[in-house]
Amino acid sequence: SSSAAMAREDDEPSTSSPSERVPPWRDFYSPHFDAARALAPDSGARPPRPKVRALDTVRQCKKLLTMCGLGVDGAAPGAVDRRTVVVRNAASFAAQAQAKARAEKFKAQDARFATRMRVVDALASTKNARDGPLSVIRDARERRVRVSIVTRHARGVRGTAEAYVEAFDKFMNLILTDVEETYSVRGTRDVERIETNGDGTTTTTFVRRVPKLEQRTRRIQQVFLRGEHVVSVSIPPEHVLAR
Repeated sequence: SSSAAMAREDDEPSTSSPSERVPPWRDFYSPHFDAARALAPDSGARPPRPKVRALDTVRQCKKLLTMCGLGVDGAAPGAVDRRTVVVRNAASFAAQAQAKARAEKFKAQDARFATRMRVVDALASTKNARDGPLSVIRDARERRVRVSIVTRHARGVRGTAEAYVEAFDKFMNLILTDVEETYSVRGTRDVERIETNGDGTTTTTFVRRVPKLEQRTRRIQQVFLRGEHVVSVSIPPEHVLAR
């Protein structure tokens, strides 16, 4: 049939006519075949099977190597590439063991720190906080009751602050949160005298400058209050425990 004839024509190599002599460097089946000269544009060389599609991509060549039982790099499957084998010496194993020991040490430290008492809890758990005046602050801290604290500065009373007590010690040093403070700021004001002239106009004359106190309010998320600035600490009557 015509299809069988075309198949035989594709399988048969191309041969030149007897009258046409092909140079050995251009003959694909000759041992003197020169591929570099045959690839030149004006060489006139023809492939042995012109109708067979060439493998013009690297991916197609990889498929051909796999079909032939070779790896992608031309080596047999399962072959070990000696160039990629890394030989470890005793120093490498010692460094690895040291790194593992250091990691275990840090892990044990983290476990111990997780079970330790917080600093604020340790300050509030002193013996003096269990009995005596400081027990009032301890109860307010444990029951999350806002306390009212009167503060002072070098010239007298500064103001009051309402907050939650997070920690304290025997020196009345306090760590407060959610603080709302009302305090006084010393300032001055000018005293002026207004006089009426004969023509109906007024004249303002500066007399003197006198001190005055200005009330201000502010909110603070967290603050550390030193004990020397504390005048008194009080709890609302409805939150006082019966003794």
